[in-house]
Amino acid sequence: MEFEIWHIWLIASIVFIVLEIFIPSFVMASVGIGCFFAFLAALVHSPLAAQIIFFIVGTTGGFIGVKPLMEKYAYRRKLIETNAGGLVGRIGKVIEEINEAENSGCVAIDGDQWKSVSSDGSVVPVGEKVKVLSVDSIVLTVEKVGSGNNNQNQATEIPGTTNVDRLAFRLGSKSFFIAIEEIVFVYSTNKITYVVTSEGKQYIHDSSLENLFSELPAGMFFRANRQFIVTRGVISEIKSGKDGKLIASLSVKNGFPNSISVSRLKAAAFREWLKMK
Repeated sequence: MEFEIWHIWLIASIVFIVLEIFIPSFVMASVGIGCFFAFLAALVHSPLAAQIIFFIVGTTGGFIGVKPLMEKYAYRRKLIETNAGGLVGRIGKVIEEINEAENSGCVAIDGDQWKSVSSDGSVVPVGEKVKVLSVDSIVLTVEKVGSGNNNQNQATEIPGTTNVDRLAFRLGSKSFFIAIEEIVFVYSTNKITYVVTSEGKQYIHDSSLENLFSELPAGMFFRANRQFIVTRGVISEIKSGKDGKLIASLSVKNGFPNSISVSRLKAAAFREWLKMK
């Protein structure tokens, strides 16, 4: 088969479009568009000069017209920081002692729990405030904030680190209490927070899910996603889902969801939390 000029333009167009996958700046794709315009001109047997003009027009049109749209929409996701990437510089609270020798360490930030290591390899006790220096996959590298002694003295005043043994609820003008041990999970829907007990009863709590999570004893509860806080006892099975997510089956009745999802970013921390006693 003898190659004609339109074959060359078509092959060049395909090559430049494929290169765009490896160099996502839309420069290669713009040239590919120009080659495709020249291919159309060659296909109708236009002279070489006309083909070159079509190539220039197509390439210029790609840069001026199509490139800005692709950068705004197709490549926009690359400009947005991920949940993990946005943690650098944030301040968190240690809810499980960071100890490299024991392979332990967990930090809570905005109600989420993250596997963590200290930047200098030192042991960081529960209750310390730490600053996120970097993120490697789902593991945070952190350093202490301020004086370690001061933070240690204030640890019992930080929500989530006190030995809370019950939650208070309001019913009209009266208040009643539920023991922490009776709670199996907490969920939120339509901006209402529900606390579910081991007997399958649910109660409305005045606090938001995030605020309630900060009140609960550290280590006993895990915020699986934006809607659910769970205990180990309610998890009957976990299995891998799509995109690195975990699907956790719940041993509950009375019409409650029988499974929840845990995001890819929290999956490793969730597995580690399940191993804790």
